Amino acid sequence: MIFFKEREAPLPVSGRGWGRGLVYIVFCALAILSVSEELRAERPVQPTDYLLLEFLFGVQGAIVGGGLGFYATYWTLSLVQPCPTAQPERRACELGTSLISLIVGPTLGIPPGATFLGVALAGAIVGVQGNILLAFAGSIVGTIVGAAVAGNWVIEPTDFSLVVNPVTMAALGATIGYNIGATVPSEFASTYKVMLFEQRF
Repeated sequence: MIFFKEREAPLPVSGRGWGRGLVYIVFCALAILSVSEELRAERPVQPTDYLLLEFLFGVQGAIVGGGLGFYATYWTLSLVQPCPTAQPERRACELGTSLISLIVGPTLGIPPGATFLGVALAGAIVGVQGNILLAFAGSIVGTIVGAAVAGNWVIEPTDFSLVVNPVTMAALGATIGYNIGATVPSEFASTYKVMLFEQRF
């Protein structure tokens, strides 16, 4: 007689696990960046040398932009339509406002955060002159694609949504758009080589 064991549903990843996943991704990316510096030291500096750095800045900028978008949306909704003072109506109203802000706020805040607080900022620091307009367009497309693929990734994150979500996809889209036609002026390239020379010797 063959017995079939009922398969248990996978448990959702907790918020703490979601945070550890992002920290792990950032740590691995920084390790790759430090190793690749030695390889870049022997050839002229190119805009593609900073793709990883710009992507990491884009992720951080998208997180900041999404948070600012949430609080700005919540504050605006609370100002336009204040919740009643009596309970339990007030609690239900605040919950509804929070849910709307959680959907609308990050959607509006992630693209500019990934672009201006992330990729464009990294480009300005390292001297890469990129296309900010295409970076912003790429971040919008990335946010839409990430939201469509990851689904309800904020409340019920999964292993897949730790990698593919509106934050990471917005950073990726902004990085790709920014580097279309990007250039590195000669003075920044020379400075970068001198800094590497001093660190190695």
